[in-house]
Amino acid sequence: METRNIAIMLTDIKGFTSKTASFSRAQTQELLSKHRELVLPVIEKFHGRLVKTIGDAFLVAFNSPTDAVICGVQIQDVLKAHNADKPQQDKIEIRIAINAGEVAVHDDGDIYGDAVNITSRLESIAEPGAVFFTEAVYLSMNKKEVPSSEIGYRQFKGIPEKIKVFRVLQEIPVGGQPPGEAAAPLADASPAAAAAGEPQRSAPFFRRLLSLLLDVVVVMIVLHTFNLSSCGPEAKITSAETGDNPPNIKIENVNINSGGVNITGKNGESISIGKDGAVVKDGKGRTWRKKTGVKLEGKSDRSKVPFGMLLWALYGGLLLWRFGATPGMKIMNLKLADFATGGPAAADKVFLRAFFSLVSLFMLLGYIWALWEKDHRTWHDIIAGTKVVRS
Repeated sequence: METRNIAIMLTDIKGFTSKTASFSRAQTQELLSKHRELVLPVIEKFHGRLVKTIGDAFLVAFNSPTDAVICGVQIQDVLKAHNADKPQQDKIEIRIAINAGEVAVHDDGDIYGDAVNITSRLESIAEPGAVFFTEAVYLSMNKKEVPSSEIGYRQFKGIPEKIKVFRVLQEIPVGGQPPGEAAAPLADASPAAAAAGEPQRSAPFFRRLLSLLLDVVVVMIVLHTFNLSSCGPEAKITSAETGDNPPNIKIENVNINSGGVNITGKNGESISIGKDGAVVKDGKGRTWRKKTGVKLEGKSDRSKVPFGMLLWALYGGLLLWRFGATPGMKIMNLKLADFATGGPAAADKVFLRAFFSLVSLFMLLGYIWALWEKDHRTWHDIIAGTKVVRS
């Protein structure tokens, strides 16, 4: 057994298990044969060595990381052409992950090691139709031939350190590009910008802040129009008092604290209600009445949610899910994008972002964070894996 430093590619067919669940054996074999017919010639063209097949997956070794990445791109191009006129059930969509590192090569040609394990973990998060690769590949490949975008660090199961992940920008022709454009921000590349050959610019912080303020105004108008309020703690005062009521007091101030309730009048009168009883005094400090047996009880219904906060989360979640932007974002020409793919964010990411935006609203700290974050993302964008870009 020997060790080698190589580039490792792992591919598999998206939804193969569910796709073939209703297939006959002949149909499944036909799908696998077509897969091999389309993919293997491209691998051979770039001098890749097919190590083994694992069901619908190919494990391939390359001597050149650049060849491995360009091979992955051409495989996706071949499959895209194949799928163009096919119904969904006949399409072959695959995920491609590439890593580089030292592996142990067995006598039968099989390869083992952490580099292979990382490739397998990376393949599990790769997008169908895309080519994902690790920092090890990025550092050793020819960046002028492969336009790429950094996705960020990912923590994989069984791998102690976080791995930085990249993705090929297939909107830019692979094989050569102007110097200095090797790693463009991924989520800024919209279909319109790709058609123009230029990545879309990030949303400026102050443009995002204005869109936030516009959305806050919209939510406040809704709350005011329908007379909606928060469901907060409830206070209840019970007493076994009997007798005459104290004279009328024109209330000037009411203070509620841990000691009880203190009410002061415009002429210096005061009413103090606490756990030991109630004391009513006139403006000169004389006590009118003192009664014991007064009980102050605080009650909070934990089953209730502040309606304003719930409305804010639903407002952001539903509108972003349905239209890709809130009214404030529409006015400021912004939209939400998936940070990994640059396309529309999935529903789970949209609603996760919407509810975590409540955390970011605390003193606007989550929004201010975007001033220093390299991709100008807020806390809720980072958590949900999204990014706001210009539309």
